[in-house]
Amino acid sequence: MFLSVSHTFLAVLVLLLSVCYRRSRNIKEKLWWVPLIPGYPILGNALEFADSTKILERMNHYVLKYQGYCYFTLLFRPLMLISDAKFCEWLLSSTTILTKSKDYQSLYNWLEGGMLISSGPEWRKARKIVTPAFHFAILEQFVEVFEKPTAILVDCLRKQLDKDAVNVHPLIANYTLDIICQTAMGVDLKVQEESQNDYVAAVDAMCKTVVERAFNPLKSFDIIYRLSPDYYREMRNVKLLHSVSNTVIQKRRKEMESEKNNVESVNEDGTKRKMAFLDLLLKSRDEHGQPLSQDFIRREVDTFMFAGHDTTASAISFVLFCLANHPDVQNQVLNEIKEVRGEGQKITYKELQEMKYLEMVIKESMRLYPSVPFYSRQTTEEVLYEDGKVIPQGITLIISAYAIHRNPHVYEQPEKFIPSRFFDLESKPFTYLPFSAGPRNCIGQKFAMLLMKFALINMLSNFEILPSNPPCEMVLSAESVLKAHNGVNIRLKSRT
Repeated sequence: MFLSVSHTFLAVLVLLLSVCYRRSRNIKEKLWWVPLIPGYPILGNALEFADSTKILERMNHYVLKYQGYCYFTLLFRPLMLISDAKFCEWLLSSTTILTKSKDYQSLYNWLEGGMLISSGPEWRKARKIVTPAFHFAILEQFVEVFEKPTAILVDCLRKQLDKDAVNVHPLIANYTLDIICQTAMGVDLKVQEESQNDYVAAVDAMCKTVVERAFNPLKSFDIIYRLSPDYYREMRNVKLLHSVSNTVIQKRRKEMESEKNNVESVNEDGTKRKMAFLDLLLKSRDEHGQPLSQDFIRREVDTFMFAGHDTTASAISFVLFCLANHPDVQNQVLNEIKEVRGEGQKITYKELQEMKYLEMVIKESMRLYPSVPFYSRQTTEEVLYEDGKVIPQGITLIISAYAIHRNPHVYEQPEKFIPSRFFDLESKPFTYLPFSAGPRNCIGQKFAMLLMKFALINMLSNFEILPSNPPCEMVLSAESVLKAHNGVNIRLKSRT
């Protein structure tokens, strides 16, 4: 009996390996025009890309070596790595290759069919409905919402004064989650004030799950992952996150009904309530003129929560690191703040728009440290690139923004922090991609820029940003967003 089962298992294994091998040969024949990175049998290049702190440099090495694109395999899974501007323009401008790769499916339990991971008609519907939420008139009223959480952040940073090294990323991550909770859902969950918050812990755990599943070959297979304790922990977190979102949505729906009866909605402190992303969705209608479903609204609110907070926290943290190590640039930003803002005034939307040098500083920091260092699409059918060059069905196409941004053929002195390069960079399309580009570009990029400016103006007005003591060289790690494996360490000195 045991031998029979063993023989059956071996026969199935041989059959699967044979099918995978034939598919691999077929893909290799069709991708004759794309250089192949040599790897091991079956494993492919899995060992090379197993360490999250080595991924970016390996990608950078290979796209430079093979002049813009190449492909490799992970356990028979074919992936094409791209940094060529012409190829990026073709791919990101495509209206047919819009499907995100299978790596994003690790978010499905939480976000379900949210705009970040959906494709086809579902994505187009969501994009059309959500786009008005990022109109400048909506963004302008968010500036006032930023004030209270930012004041709390400044107080938190004051507790870190004169320490030799402060890893600012955790503090900034709590701050951006606080902001997103208030702008997306219109609720104050006191993220920065409470050391233990179940919702915050669940969001953090879900972000870590994405990383673990992306870089663990076994956990990437659903059938294996569902048998692990991690899956059951994830489902408990998902249940909590959905419960909070649904409760907030239902509460806000009732409040809006009251407003129809001329009962004004106010916050707990008695101030007039600002319109949140959730409010706009509750007021929107689908293509048939019907209110949006509870599930649709929850998916998009949760998507905004996930996509907005950690990416922005990463960006702000790296800007602070750059300013700490470039005091001349920091002084120029401070001079601009004084010129535009004046003394002791509240920051306005108009003033934020006028901070042009600060914007260049943010852009240059995001060139060196893009929050999402690479992103990927999946071919759902065979597609023609050019001149008989085809890309087979089922290929994962990875665009490495990090590699593009540090390409010496694109940027002069690419490893140096030079904000002034953005005076005339508009002439180089598809070479600056921290927010992606084309139809699936980041819908929240204007919101993110507004928040980053607001936060940095307040921090620089209150603190001088200095390198840690001793100076600490960052070890970059490609996780759900770009992070420093050893922390983003700086020193803070009060300006007052």
